[in-house]
Amino acid sequence: MAFPLAIALALGAAQDPRPVTEPAPLILVSGCRKLDGSLAPHAFELGEGGIGKEPPPAGRRAAGETFTVGGIRIRAQAEGVKLDFVGGAELLITPSARLCLRDGEQTLPALGRLALALADGSRLEIEPESDPRRPLRRATLIEGMTRTVLWPVGQAMVWEAGHRRAPNESPDALLVLGDGRAIYRVARLGPILGLRAVLRPRGDARFAAARFVIAGDVLISSLQRLPAHVPRNPVQFPQAPEAVARLAELAPQLFGGKTIERAARARGPLVLALADGWRLHVELGAASGQLTLGLYRDDAVVPAVEWLVTKPRTVLQLVRPSGGEGGGPRYFLRGIDLGAELDALWPGTPGLQEMRWAHDELLRLGARALRDRQLVGPYVTVPSVDTGR
Repeated sequence: MAFPLAIALALGAAQDPRPVTEPAPLILVSGCRKLDGSLAPHAFELGEGGIGKEPPPAGRRAAGETFTVGGIRIRAQAEGVKLDFVGGAELLITPSARLCLRDGEQTLPALGRLALALADGSRLEIEPESDPRRPLRRATLIEGMTRTVLWPVGQAMVWEAGHRRAPNESPDALLVLGDGRAIYRVARLGPILGLRAVLRPRGDARFAAARFVIAGDVLISSLQRLPAHVPRNPVQFPQAPEAVARLAELAPQLFGGKTIERAARARGPLVLALADGWRLHVELGAASGQLTLGLYRDDAVVPAVEWLVTKPRTVLQLVRPSGGEGGGPRYFLRGIDLGAELDALWPGTPGLQEMRWAHDELLRLGARALRDRQLVGPYVTVPSVDTGR
């Protein structure tokens, strides 16, 4: 196999002499969801993942070797699995499930199964042996409902047209972006996906060490559900029907269209400036770590709505004009649970380590720490609400 580990660690990658702007740590994107509700890889704006626009020629397959639908060549042998990406980038996976680049960058061996989510929608799963000196136990490529066993070679090219993935199978797959050499761990925090680099080319500023991506389509669709959620003639908040109708109408203009970024060098509160004098604040509960997205007008101190992100669920709440000051309820009615729409963005629930990383990184970026309301446990809150009747 070309690219054995000894050579991989000895060679250096060529450096691009062109200056590169430091990637924005927080972006909001829209119009990037696929039919299954997940975000397309280009939405993260961290490269195309080393795939091509044209499918590979038919028949280019052999024992222990295949091409994905995006043209990535995968070769599995006893000494590891080699990925050759369309633009020329390479990645080696050793028998101990260690990811290696030609410039010497590498990860620690995986603890158990390693899964890579490739940018063309396919998934590569590696099962190492308990003894890292032995060959791989198994290497499998999954594309839709089709499974190809690449290793052991004697079982190669086993196609199962009826293969269906269990819902909890490899939910923590690493996402392959960049030119194929930027590997990220993804943590879903409600409508936000936090990307944390586990491997990237040395000295390449194009690929951020961390990035948070807000799914604008989710914010739009949730605001458009508000008019049906609010009573026609509420006694305690008479302006509510008009307010939510306006928010539903404005939603595509606020969150649709071009990507909205927070500059890498920005300081102060973690805020995205929106159209028509609106802004989106990212805030954290000081003790609970609850993540809150607040939608404010420029001249307001109380948000119009808040998306409350807790470990069990994410809820859109309509905020009363008083904001709950003086001991009254902060929210009008019970919130809208976003449920399955968010599950489709990325499978699985982030573990405690990833939640802590996201919390610390958001605080570092400027997320304002808020005084918590009625805490009942870590990452779980029960906000004050009224019935609206």
